[in-house]
Amino acid sequence: MRHIFSLVIAGLVFGSAALVYAQVFSYQSDVTVPAKPAVFVLATNTVPTISAPAFAIFDVESGQVLVSADADTPHPIASVTKLFTAVAILETFNPESTTTITWTDVAGEGESGKLHPSEVYSYRGLLFPLLLESSNDAADTLERATGEKLLPAMATVAAEYGAVHSNFFDASGLSPKNISTVTDLVVFSRAVGKKYPFVYDVSTLPQYIGAYTGWRNNNPVSQADEYRGGKHGYTPAAGRTLVAQFSEQFKSGDRTIGYIILGSDNLATDVATLRNYVAEMVQYQ
Repeated sequence: MRHIFSLVIAGLVFGSAALVYAQVFSYQSDVTVPAKPAVFVLATNTVPTISAPAFAIFDVESGQVLVSADADTPHPIASVTKLFTAVAILETFNPESTTTITWTDVAGEGESGKLHPSEVYSYRGLLFPLLLESSNDAADTLERATGEKLLPAMATVAAEYGAVHSNFFDASGLSPKNISTVTDLVVFSRAVGKKYPFVYDVSTLPQYIGAYTGWRNNNPVSQADEYRGGKHGYTPAAGRTLVAQFSEQFKSGDRTIGYIILGSDNLATDVATLRNYVAEMVQYQ
């Protein structure tokens, strides 16, 4: 009996030890190892030369700025404003609300968007001409339809997402008082992609056919296969402006790289220069 009792005790002890070991092993196997942060190494300290005085190249996922110039000076941003307009519509208003186009809506500068009086659009539907053809008429329509609440909403989303040095006097970007900094646009453009990917999805479309007409993408850099969205603009005061994201290839894998350009003379040339800089001078480990 004593022998049997000893065997029972030994079995219990062994079983308990095995259970503890299994629990510890299971716990260790479930431990999540923190992801290794992206490491970018620049082969040079030289800043690329482009026509624009202010620009930045940054990793979209981590927010790491790889190289920049004049990043904290406010500049007019022209139709890059429309990114703020689109986000404010999606965040503050009911995007499915509708409005009827008026003569006043289409009386402003520019005819992009091909909107006509008496046509009925949802706010979401107006984002297609707003982002694809940079329609000032669509921006004016949204500003009118929201009862002058759109500009305060744009200021709110800018502050909420870290674009604290950005100001807006219209929803289109025609005013030279619509300003931001490269640093603000880096932060805001990352927030747009994370919370409202719809905005960038629209901006990558070659064209979109609506109920009344269709719109073509007039962004000068959107034809590249690697393009992942953004917005461009132009006014005499701002020059040519751009927020854009591209999927760039590195030996260690692809990364989405963001580009901010303010005050350019030629966006296509400047973007090509910056992307070549990334391809030749930046290593991702």
